[in-house]
Amino acid sequence: MKMATSNYYISKAEPVRNGDGTNVYFTFSYPDGTSQVNGNVQLTNEEYITALGNGTTDDMYTGLYTIIMSKLVTLNTVPTASTSTASTTTGTTATDTTASTTTATA
Repeated sequence: MKMATSNYYISKAEPVRNGDGTNVYFTFSYPDGTSQVNGNVQLTNEEYITALGNGTTDDMYTGLYTIIMSKLVTLNTVPTASTSTASTTTGTTATDTTASTTTATA
């Protein structure tokens, strides 16, 4: 199975040995043309079938690219805590809110 879109190349997809999903192996080439990341993501059977169903007539694997990117962002996102405090003094509310940020790494 050789498919490519933009900077992604999917080399193969195979069932997980215990039958609990599908491993999709890929290569991502950075736009500078000199660096790449090889890896795989494990999709549930439902995710895999849905992704294949989201393909187009031009590229039947578009759904796979989309779900792989989504999984990679989820796997590489570092969650941060968000805190809010409120105090009330004679009917006046003061709120100190710290913004929550998310960092994604490729």
